[in-house]
Amino acid sequence: MTTFDPHRPQDKVIILKRVPVFASCTDEQLHFIADRTRLVEYKKGEVIYREGEAAEAFYIISSGRLRVFTQADGADKTLVVLHNGDSFGEISLLTGETHSAHVQAINDTLVLQLEKKDFDAVINRIPSLVLYLSRLLSKRLRARDRGREFTEATIAAIYSAERGVGRTAFATALAATLVRETGRDVVVVDCSGTASSLTPDVLLTVPLDEVFETAAATHPLGFRVLSAGELFTSPSGEQAIAPLLSVLTNRFQYVLIDLPVRLDPAVLKALTQSDLIYLVLGPQREHVIRTNALIKQIRAALGGAEQRMKIVLTMLAGPGEWRMSPADIAQQLEEPIAFTLPYVSAAKQQLTPEELAQLLGSRSSPYALTIRRIARELAESLVGLALGSGAALGLAHIGVLKVIEREQIPVDLVAGSSIGALIAGLWASGRSAEDIERMALEFKSPWNIRKLFILDLGIPFFSVVLGALAGMGVGWLAGFWTGLLFGFMVSVAVGVVLGPLSGGPIQGARLMAKLTQDFSGKTFEDTWLPLKVVAANPMAREEVVFESGPLAEAVRASVSIPGIFKPVRLKGKICLDGGVVNPIPVSVLKQAGAHHVIAVNVFPTTQELAAHRQTVQRRRLERDAQLASRPLPVRLLHRIRQELVRSVSPLVFDVIMRSMQSMEHQIAEVACREADLTLRPTVPGSHWLEFFNPEPFIRRGEEEALRYLAELKRIAGMRDVDNP
Repeated sequence: MTTFDPHRPQDKVIILKRVPVFASCTDEQLHFIADRTRLVEYKKGEVIYREGEAAEAFYIISSGRLRVFTQADGADKTLVVLHNGDSFGEISLLTGETHSAHVQAINDTLVLQLEKKDFDAVINRIPSLVLYLSRLLSKRLRARDRGREFTEATIAAIYSAERGVGRTAFATALAATLVRETGRDVVVVDCSGTASSLTPDVLLTVPLDEVFETAAATHPLGFRVLSAGELFTSPSGEQAIAPLLSVLTNRFQYVLIDLPVRLDPAVLKALTQSDLIYLVLGPQREHVIRTNALIKQIRAALGGAEQRMKIVLTMLAGPGEWRMSPADIAQQLEEPIAFTLPYVSAAKQQLTPEELAQLLGSRSSPYALTIRRIARELAESLVGLALGSGAALGLAHIGVLKVIEREQIPVDLVAGSSIGALIAGLWASGRSAEDIERMALEFKSPWNIRKLFILDLGIPFFSVVLGALAGMGVGWLAGFWTGLLFGFMVSVAVGVVLGPLSGGPIQGARLMAKLTQDFSGKTFEDTWLPLKVVAANPMAREEVVFESGPLAEAVRASVSIPGIFKPVRLKGKICLDGGVVNPIPVSVLKQAGAHHVIAVNVFPTTQELAAHRQTVQRRRLERDAQLASRPLPVRLLHRIRQELVRSVSPLVFDVIMRSMQSMEHQIAEVACREADLTLRPTVPGSHWLEFFNPEPFIRRGEEEALRYLAELKRIAGMRDVDNP
């Protein structure tokens, strides 16, 4: 902790003006308060005060972040995160109780500190503060009685560089979806119009609670709307924004501010107070140019660092209209496109509440799915589904997806490795679980799966050249046909030997053709939900995560089993089976923003394999006992068959795959520790190449998902919309 005075006393006044508690104070009163405060710096990790300590001061955050937490059974439970302008410590000062939680700096933080004796002098000098603090104290005590002493609301500003890009429609759709998904209270502060029931004079002189019910209207879709356009046209409106938002965050969990199209002090004030900024733009070039300039202004005005800005692209232009592509827009803005709202034919006309409710209620509408994903991200309830590797064992993923679809369990992101990447890619590209099941059943004949490999042996070019030279030599001595046959035999023989040495004996061309057909040329940009495909780069010992480009290429890289398939080169890297580095990509989903992850692990445990071996051994003994009573020729033929099988078993491919799965099992167990729920639809007696028998795997996936159905629904945050 370091205490120091700023070079200019006026700096303290500027800080105090940003605090909702003091926003209505006069300059004289602010100077009176500033003279009694001191500026204290807390380094990252320092504790401001601890639970159970006596209250000594009132605190105001100038910059940085603090977390409020309690400790129980040796574990920390974060109650709230405090940001710039937040104040704390007033409850203990006003009630005389000890502090009920710890407060610690998340990063280096500057705090204005008002000692207890000076706090008493301030509230005695400025009686209007007593009313504000008493209302704040009452609400927080009521919240504490309900078991949640602190409630962190979220303020999101919705802003655009020009009109006509669907900003207000986006705010309305987002508010309605937040109500539907969370069941929490939501308010939209409409600042874009001029009509307003709230004026700066009202806000600064009359408690908002007394006028809110008459000033706010209830939207048919369940959220409240507060018209506050006059705050952004009145000279004194800027001072009223912070008190307004302070009161709203005590009443509502989500506050959405629909800002006017300009950048003035009032708008900057609202942006400064917001936790998130959704910057909405259309796909036209002039929109992009103006938005690019606006981003630079916002960064310069806000100091950039801690504001979280998300670009929302609304595709208002129809398929036949000229527009820039999302990739070109992101390059022009030098900012990633966080969300792309798909084109809706009626979007250019204002939808009625009934039409909007019908659109948002559709589970097949790309627009509704995107809005829902934005709402769930804002509510910190994004659910990711991680489908693991396992070759044929991974067909169990299909059964899990069938239950997810049937029970309408929301999934917001999906990631996969190897066979998990294939099934995740097909599902994200628009194939239903039943469609994927029908595709799996096409391989019921063992030949259907083996022809993808046996007829696709990789023959190195060197072997072809060597065979041609050998054939010409023999042909010159023994005749053309003899030379042709000899050259072919040399080419195949050398190719079989050199094929594995060049990365793997199977070329993968037939597999790639099959994948291209199944994905119909779709790219990651065509998926209905975000998809991550994981491959491995063994040269750098790193995972390669694909999230753009053709789906077939990414999946082909992810299923390239080492020593069997030739690796592929993508993004300038050698790519192999994703299971080598991340067999169940829980961490990939966490990094992508998933708040909850459901993992599907198809690898049998060591205990399950041991139990299966015991069962096999028991059946073998029973069979041998029955065979002992059979005639000698039958016993002899059976013994010859056993010796033949033992002489060629296990095949080299089986050794490679079993070894790889042993390694993947260990990595998968570690990865699943980060998941909220791990489904284990294992079939211990199965073979990794058993694609020709998909039913047991799919059925096992369904059984496991149904077993944990209640937990799946809980993690996904499913609730009865009609009875919240």
